[in-house]
Amino acid sequence: MNVSDVDKGTGDHQGNPGHCRMFSHTSVLSVVMAGFLVTGAGMGCADMGGGKDTISSPPQSFSIYALSRGKGVPEEARNVLDKARALLKTAQEQGAVTRLTDQRIGLEGETRVCAELRDPDSASELFSHIQQISLGVDLINVKIEACPQ
Repeated sequence: MNVSDVDKGTGDHQGNPGHCRMFSHTSVLSVVMAGFLVTGAGMGCADMGGGKDTISSPPQSFSIYALSRGKGVPEEARNVLDKARALLKTAQEQGAVTRLTDQRIGLEGETRVCAELRDPDSASELFSHIQQISLGVDLINVKIEACPQ
């Protein structure tokens, strides 16, 4: 048996003629890839059940981050954070904010202020307002998320 017989599938990998290969490398790879695709498709479908934790329920908490790039939090970012704090404290006095946390998260004054609100409408209104005052300000991030416990 010569090398060309093995390449054509007319012999086995040990040079024995008459034993043909059942699968080519390409067909084995195709079967493996198809398995991954089917598994991945099934996993995505399992999460579409519409349970209690669906995205349709509006968030009731968000955070404002003032960050730095090695030179402390810039003055403009600190000003936005101070305005956001004032808005949230006023909302807290009016009963809209049920919990307010202010946490230093870095060595250079980086800060996270998190607010939990009584209802989704108040949360949406305050979130939008704080996003508006932070537009175009570097190193300020307003993010919908749960407050730390």
